[in-house]
Amino acid sequence: MPPDETRSSPARRPLTGLERAVIERLLSSPFPGNRELLAQLAHTAVVEGCRCGCATVNLSVDRVQAAPAAVISDAPVSADICDGDTWAGLVLLVDDGYLACLEVYSIGEPVRRLPPPHTVRPRPTG
Repeated sequence: MPPDETRSSPARRPLTGLERAVIERLLSSPFPGNRELLAQLAHTAVVEGCRCGCATVNLSVDRVQAAPAAVISDAPVSADICDGDTWAGLVLLVDDGYLACLEVYSIGEPVRRLPPPHTVRPRPTG
């Protein structure tokens, strides 16, 4: 997410149960590095959200406490959101092997709430 499209949150906060469940769903498809990324979830927090009001969140992993970095970067997994008339998707972004952003994109109105995990259809990108 470009810096001009973000706003700082008042404070670092833990992942919500829904954010954690959606990321776990994205990481449920096997691909190189998914185990390390799953292990990082316990040490991941939300640090900012998107200015447009969509459900995108930037993530920060406590690298001292977390599992080692995954040997991947960029966007190892994306997903379609299969929820009625919604034309949207998710991309999990990784920076230097650590979880960095849960990006929510859509055609039309922004997706303001994360979808239920069962509506997320992951597909590894690599």
